[in-house]
This record gives sequence, structure tokens and C-alpha cells, in this order.
Amino acid sequence: MGLSDKVKQQEVSSEEEIRKEVQQEVVKEQPKNLKTSVELSKDEITMILAKFAQLEFKGVEIELTYNLIVKLQNTYKKLLSQ
Repeated sequence: MGLSDKVKQQEVSSEEEIRKEVQQEVVKEQPKNLKTSVELSKDEITMILAKFAQLEFKGVEIELTYNLIVKLQNTYKKLLSQ
């Protein structure tokens, strides 16, 4: 392993360490059980649902994605009835 390879490996390790530290700080700063309200237009919801239809989901993503889609659909139905 040459000097440039060692430097690259050290840079990768440093980047990974920084990324881990940032992620830990973000997790610490986020309050638990945070509920937020987001207002989306019909067009925005339509676009999001259309993009979801084009994506592929695997494993644990499926349940979370399903629940998110149901929430978006319910919000869309409420907007249509207004």
C-alpha cells in the first residue's frame, strides 16, 4: 500500500467518523414523539403518490411506505371534499 492509498484510506475513515458523529448529534437533538402538521396541495400529493407508484420497495420499507401512502391518500380525499 502506497502513501496515496494510505492517505485515501485515512480520508475515508475521517469522513465516516464525521458522518457518524453528525448522525448521533441529529438523533440527540430530535425530540421524542414529535408530531408535525404538513400542509400539501392536491397537486403536491398527486405528484408524490405518482412517484411512489414508480419506486421499488424492499423489506422493512414496505410497511412504513404503505402507512405513509395511506396517510397521503386520506389527506388527498379530505382536500377533494373541501
